Amino acid sequence: MTWPPASVQRAWGLTVEADLGGRLNLHWQVRAAGVRAVLRRWHGPEAEVRYELKVLQQVARLGWAVPLALCAPMYGAGAWWSLHVWVPGDPAPRENPEARGRWLAEVHAAFAALPALPVRPGWRPDLEMLTDPATDALLSAHEAARPDEVRLYRWHLERARAALAGLDTAGRPRHLIHGDFTPWNLRVQRGRLTGLLDFELARPADPVADFALAWRGVHDGVVAGYAEVRPLSGEDRALLTPLWWAHLLAGACAALRAGVPDDGWTARKLQVRSPLMGPLAAPYPG
Repeated sequence: MTWPPASVQRAWGLTVEADLGGRLNLHWQVRAAGVRAVLRRWHGPEAEVRYELKVLQQVARLGWAVPLALCAPMYGAGAWWSLHVWVPGDPAPRENPEARGRWLAEVHAAFAALPALPVRPGWRPDLEMLTDPATDALLSAHEAARPDEVRLYRWHLERARAALAGLDTAGRPRHLIHGDFTPWNLRVQRGRLTGLLDFELARPADPVADFALAWRGVHDGVVAGYAEVRPLSGEDRALLTPLWWAHLLAGACAALRAGVPDDGWTARKLQVRSPLMGPLAAPYPG
C-alpha cells in the first residue's frame, strides 16, 4: 500500500484513512479539518493539473457533484498534489448499461452548452493517429521485433481508415467529453446520476469519442440508452468503431514508442466484436 509523504500530510493537516488507488493519478481518502476529502497525487505536469481543475469548475456549474479542489494545488516530493471534496453516492450499476447511456446523453446535452476549452495539454484529435504517416512508420520500425502485435495493429488500422473514407470528420460537432464514462466513475443516488469522477481524459472532442470507454465494443446497451434520449445519426454510428479502435491503437503506439510489450489487454480489446460494428465486425484473420 502506497502512502502519501508525511510532508504533504502535514502541509494540509491530513489524516489518511484509506488508499483509493488509481492508474496514473493516485488517490487517498483523508480527513481535513475533520471533513472527509480526497488527496490526489498527479502524474502529469502543472499544465495538466491546471487544465483539469478548470474543467471541474465548469462542470460543477451544471449541477453535478464533482471533486472540486478545496484549495490551490501544491508541488512537493517530486509531484503535484491537490485536495478535493468527497463526492457522495454509489457507483452506477454495471448490469444496467442502458441507464448509463441515457446519463451520457444527458451529460452531453449539458456539456455542449459550456464555453469552449482549448486542447488538453499533451492531446491531439482522436482520429489523427489513424491518418498520421508517423503511425505507419512506427509500426514498420517494430514489425521485425514484434510481428504478431504489429500485424494485428496494422489490420485494424487499415480497416478503420477505410471506414472513415467519405465521412465528413472535419465538420463534426465538438465539445467537452468526460472520456471515461464507466460505472465506477459515476455517482448515483436514488436512481439518479448525481456525481462525476475522474476527469483525467476529459477534453474537447467529437462527442462520439465518449463511447470509446463507455461502450468498449461490448456494452451495446450504452449506445441504445443514449439513442433513446439523443438519436444517433448514421455518421455517428459509423464512427463508433473507428474511434474505439483509435483509442486502443493510440495506447498501443505509445507502448511501442516506450518499448513496453503489450500485456494482452490491447490485443484482446481490439478483437472484441459487436453487431453495432457492421462490416467492421468481421473477425481478425490472424
